[in-house]
Amino acid sequence: MSADTVEILVPDEAWGESLEGVMLTWIYKDGAQVTEGKVIAEMMVEKAQIEVLAPASGRLTILAQPETVINRSFVIGRIAPV
Repeated sequence: MSADTVEILVPDEAWGESLEGVMLTWIYKDGAQVTEGKVIAEMMVEKAQIEVLAPASGRLTILAQPETVINRSFVIGRIAPV
């Protein structure tokens, strides 16, 4: 992993009091170029659908496939500079 690679984590405010959630879908495919601030994925936390925004611009690497149960510290993907 490059020093400039950014890990994608679900923002703390999305969790509420829940300890885990479920990855629903990725808007972009693995390897796609994404733009900072755009919605790149959706997940479910406490019966609420949450949008995950790209924390940086670059090439997306997906680590959590749909239906994966994730927790607060789970890295769901990475974005590498192009």
